[in-house]
Amino acid sequence: MIGTKISFCRKKAGLSQEALATRLNISRQAVSRWETGEAVPDTEKIVQLSRLFQVSTDYLLLDEIEEPLTGQNPTGIQTGPAKEKRRYLRIYFGKCLLAIGLIALAVILIGAGVYADSLTSWYTAWGRYGTALFKTWIIVPFLLSACISAGGVIILLAEYFRED
Repeated sequence: MIGTKISFCRKKAGLSQEALATRLNISRQAVSRWETGEAVPDTEKIVQLSRLFQVSTDYLLLDEIEEPLTGQNPTGIQTGPAKEKRRYLRIYFGKCLLAIGLIALAVILIGAGVYADSLTSWYTAWGRYGTALFKTWIIVPFLLSACISAGGVIILLAEYFRED
């Protein structure tokens, strides 16, 4: 069974037995014996095969697993297009949060200014505007939008400094 899977993965990767043997530093005859079931690769070679073909070692060794885990390496980390798509979505989400938070902040600050104009007395050292912003319900959406903006910045910075 392992021989069939090695043969399938080798052909899918477009490799000849000779090319696979060269990559694994073994003879072409060893690859042939694996594929015909005359021999079984040792543990080190199974790990090398799983990395080379980007399949799990379980796929190579176990009979009950029929389909290789495409798009994942043996450690389960996303690779290739799926990884790039997830990164794009995280960046898009971060930009959306930042934009929504900044727009909400602008609307709230303008609304606080309009409300401040209607006040006849104030209770803070910041005058009418400070009273409108900090002594009314307006502080709640102000803090929420500030948190949303900060979340967007944190996501974007995390993606900028991400090393994978």
